[in-house]
This record gives sequence, C-alpha cells and structure tokens, in this order.
Amino acid sequence: MRRLAALALWVAAPAAAQEVVTSPAPEAVSVTVYRAPYRGRGAINLNWLGGFALITETRTVHLPAGRATVRFEGVADGIVPVSAIVTGLPGGVAEKNRDARLLSPAALIDGSLGRRVTLHRTDRRSGRVREEEAVLVSGTAGGVVMRTAEGIETLGCSGLGEGVRYPRVPNGLSAKPVLSVETVSRAPVTARVTLSYLASEFDWSASYVATVAADGRTLDLLAWMTLANGNAQGFTAALVQAVAGRLNHAGGGSGRRYVPPLRLNCYPLGTTTDGLRQLKAEDVVVTAFRRMAPMAMLAVPAPPAPPAPPPPPPENLGDLKLYRVPERVTVAANAQKQVALLARSRVPFEQVYRLHVIPATRIGPTPTRIVLKLANKAADGLGLPLPAGGVALYARRGDRLLLTGEGAIGDKAVGETVRLTAGESTQVLVEQSVSEPGASTLTVSNANAAPVTVELPIGNAGDGIEHDAGLLTKVDGVPTWTVTVPPGGRRTLSYHVRERTGT
Repeated sequence: MRRLAALALWVAAPAAAQEVVTSPAPEAVSVTVYRAPYRGRGAINLNWLGGFALITETRTVHLPAGRATVRFEGVADGIVPVSAIVTGLPGGVAEKNRDARLLSPAALIDGSLGRRVTLHRTDRRSGRVREEEAVLVSGTAGGVVMRTAEGIETLGCSGLGEGVRYPRVPNGLSAKPVLSVETVSRAPVTARVTLSYLASEFDWSASYVATVAADGRTLDLLAWMTLANGNAQGFTAALVQAVAGRLNHAGGGSGRRYVPPLRLNCYPLGTTTDGLRQLKAEDVVVTAFRRMAPMAMLAVPAPPAPPAPPPPPPENLGDLKLYRVPERVTVAANAQKQVALLARSRVPFEQVYRLHVIPATRIGPTPTRIVLKLANKAADGLGLPLPAGGVALYARRGDRLLLTGEGAIGDKAVGETVRLTAGESTQVLVEQSVSEPGASTLTVSNANAAPVTVELPIGNAGDGIEHDAGLLTKVDGVPTWTVTVPPGGRRTLSYHVRERTGT
C-alpha cells in the first residue's frame, strides 16, 4: 500500500519546469569560407552568394541540474541545422531546433494580432504627434487592419506619419537567429561548449594587382582576399580561413528562412486619402526608432591602423589549399571585406605575344595579345599556390601608375606558368592561309623596333598537328609554335592536320 501511495503521489506531482539557458553570443569564433564552386572568375554578387562557411564558436553556459534547453543566439541566419555539432555538454545533445522567427515588421504585426498597441499619429489640424490605443485585427496579407475608438481603419492610410509601439515582444520572436538544443545534466555545472555548423550565403575571391617596374623585367604582385557575408549576422574579431579548390558540396541551396515583408495597402473608400501611393515597410516606424539621420552618418574617420603582419603561406588540405588571415578580423553582416592574401616583390617575367590559332582555317591579319609569363617557382620569387581571381596590371612611369591591362587567372599550382594579359598589340600580327584541305601556313610579322617572342598554340590537346621541321612543342598539352621575330621581320610555318581515324 505504501508503494502504491508513493506511486500515486509521484504521478500526481507536476513535472519540474524545464529551465532555459541562453548564450547571447560566442566568446571566440572561427570562420572558414569556401568558394562558390560554379561562380567562375566574375565579381562576387552580395545578393546571390553560392559559397558557404564552416563556423566554429566557443561559448560558456551555466547548466542547472536536470533537463534544460540551451539557446545559442547570434548564429548565422543561413545555418544548416542538421550540420550543427555541439561538444562540451556533460549530458550530450538530445534534440536540436532552429528557431527562425526573427523580429521584423511583419512578424511583430502577426505576433500581436488581437492585442492592444499604441499608435503614434500626426494630428491633421494641429500637426502635433498624438498617441492612441488600437487593437490589431488582421495581419499583413492584404493590409494591416486595426480597430480604434473611431472604428475600423488600415495602418498607413491617413496620409500623414504613423508609427506603432508594442507593449512587449510577442512570444517566440527573437532579435537574433537561434539554435537551441536539449540536454540533461546530473548536477549544476559551468560548461565550455564548442558549436560548429555550416552556413550558406558566404563566398570569397582573390584579386591581384601586378605593378611592372620601370626596368620592364620584374613586377610586384599583391593579392587581396575578398570575403563576402550575405547573412544578417556578423562575426566580430574572428579567425578567418579561406579554402581554394572545388569541394564536392550538395548543400541544397541557402539555409536562410524567408522573412515576408510588411506591405501596407490602402483601400479607396472615397475619402481624402484616395490616390495615396502604396507605402513601404520602411515608411512606418514599427520599433519606436526612426532611421539614422543623414548627418549622424558623417562620422569622423578613425586614425589609420598599423600595418598588418604578412600573410602566412597556404597549407595543404588534401588536394585543396587553406589560406589563413594572420590577424583577427570582423566579418560584418551583409558586407564584403578585403584582407591581404600575399605579397611578392621583384618577380621576373617574360613578355610574349600570344594568339590561339584554329587549325586549317583562314585568318586575316589579326592582332596578338601581350602576355607576361611568370614561373610559379620559389627561385623566381613565387613558389606558392595561387587561387583563381581577377588581375589588374599597372606599369610605373616615373611617380605615376598607368593601367595597362585587366584579366584573370585560374588556380595555379607550384611549378605552373602564370600568364597575365597586358593588352593587345597591332604591331605583331598573325595570318594563316590554307592551300589544300588540312594544309596551312602561318605568318607572323613584327613592326616593333625590337625583336619579340611569339607563342601560337594551334588547336587543342590531342589534335594531330604535324610539321616536318619539328618546330612545334607541347605547351599545356597543346601543340605550340614559339618563334622569335626580328624587328620589321616576318616568320612562317607550314603544318598539316592529320585526319583522325575511328577507333
């Protein structure tokens, strides 16, 4: 009987309330950014980022005894919840939830339906701002409808300034993206927790600035890493890494939740407000704070920061390359940041004139491209993996810099040849005639006052290009004619395209 009585008391006793533990922000954060795999070499579009990031945060939480919900606030809104790994909780993780109801004008309206709010209105007669109470009747689907002492009205249709003040934040809304986990602890404990997760809406790219010295034989090469964060959450004083190379990623798109906008529609009822434009959400103050005044944005610029330490060389990550930013940086929300990636001085180069030739096709006098060739070797001042990116090429003339060309390079491993396009030359021309099927003659002319080196790749790798004198060599697998043309001179090459036989 005593056991039954004890069991009845245990069943009747209310379950202990589950405590909620909130971690407002990380104490330390690391952000590793992976490039969009199919973006190509174009500029980053902050509104359409196809890369992602691995974010690792360190937090300290104070856990009670028993079951608790731990809320990690301030995670990226593009978080992929299934990728989250939490370590350091004594009882482990029993459940994960992505709490995505963020504060927004539309969410505040929807969360306050049926409740009283305070309206700020400009009196039409006196021009003074007055307050009155209202009850929100319907949400944002077809306009915000409210009931006031004067009857049923729609928000934003008075023709004058209106704003809404809420008595409290509706339940379930958060100012920051939240990841919550369920855990159980045997005793109260302070735990140092590591949270790691993948997040969409990130990307990075490399941008090179090459400055040719006055001697025309060497150049200085500076590379910048452009980091892009399309999330509404920034990361302060973060350790930043960037990974170059194409990683197999099947993330299924962005992990960001769609936040519907607040649209205020006015209805033509034959009143003095007929013909008013449809208001946008930014025209209405929904959090009791107006936009920052333009003058407040004209802040005094901060003094220049001390020079940053030189970036370390890249590290191997399997077949990928990992680049580390040598100091902590802030990856701001919805913004791009540039940090130094590498710097090399007095790198020797060779200037050549280059044109890719289609075999057995007649070509009239065609200008060539001016190309600077660099050997990616330590003995030649480089010798490190170079990530793909755009290149701006400058030439120094006295104390001035002149832009001479723009282009792009792909990912280059150590030992490969780097080619920087400097422009187009009408002084060095290429012609090709076809005498019979498969038989072609190339002619190169040089109108410069100095000899030039010309490289003419013919066709593609695997094409059957034959030449009796053996003047063709393989460059990147492509048959290539490399020839030195004297000033005012011409050079010719006859070759034949062998027909491919079936297999």
